[in-house]
Amino acid sequence: MNYQRNSVTGRLGFTPVQTPPKLGAAVEEPAITYLAGTTFPKEEGAGRMSSVPEALLQKMKIFQKQNNVPIHLKGGPVDKVLFGSTLILCAVGVAGCFRFFYEMSFPKKG
Repeated sequence: MNYQRNSVTGRLGFTPVQTPPKLGAAVEEPAITYLAGTTFPKEEGAGRMSSVPEALLQKMKIFQKQNNVPIHLKGGPVDKVLFGSTLILCAVGVAGCFRFFYEMSFPKKG
């Protein structure tokens, strides 16, 4: 195939698309073969389910109780400490970003 360049821009010129002689002919699809299944899922009755541990049930009761406390504070004092420290660390990070942007915008002379 020969490429022709445009004399003004130096770019490649238009190349016509070569279409197959039978445009729109039906394409033969590959045949799908299914293998015979050898394993089947086990059917178990409802009585064979495992029980939920007692500690998990207590946690579920605490977190599902309707007492108008946000979910991130329902864990007690430990959750309050974690939430407060997360807020402080985020504020320090944002302040550090603004400090960096300020120092980069107004560099020290000298």
